[in-house]
Amino acid sequence: MTSSAQTTVYEPSPTDPRVVAALAAQKRLEEVMLAHDIKGTEALMSSELLVNAPINKVATRDNVIARMKANQISYEPDVVRTIDFAGVRGDVVVIMGEEVVHPNKNAPLAGKTEHRRFTDIWKQVDGVWKLWIRQATITRAD
Repeated sequence: MTSSAQTTVYEPSPTDPRVVAALAAQKRLEEVMLAHDIKGTEALMSSELLVNAPINKVATRDNVIARMKANQISYEPDVVRTIDFAGVRGDVVVIMGEEVVHPNKNAPLAGKTEHRRFTDIWKQVDGVWKLWIRQATITRAD
């Protein structure tokens, strides 16, 4: 994950413990997904997870996990994520930005470079920050 202190907007601040914890959880989710760690992925996703997925469908956590098991969600380890905004809204943390991924295996667009805009909403569940809602839209595939 990359971010630039000069361009990233943090609300209320980059040191707010909620923002720090949600960004750390996002980084950990990226790591376990790249490692194809199903249990680790499930642990960081709310049971209520909804994703407006890059495949232009709304998916639940069960759908995401099934697609991971079928290698339809699989990426090379060179993911680049740029954070434009990380802030607190009520009891959630919103993280927005761009990500560049290289799908592989059975993933749609395998072998291409995917540029996506994303919005991740993280919520604390039983003391753990979990991905609650995600939107990811492909803006370009080369």
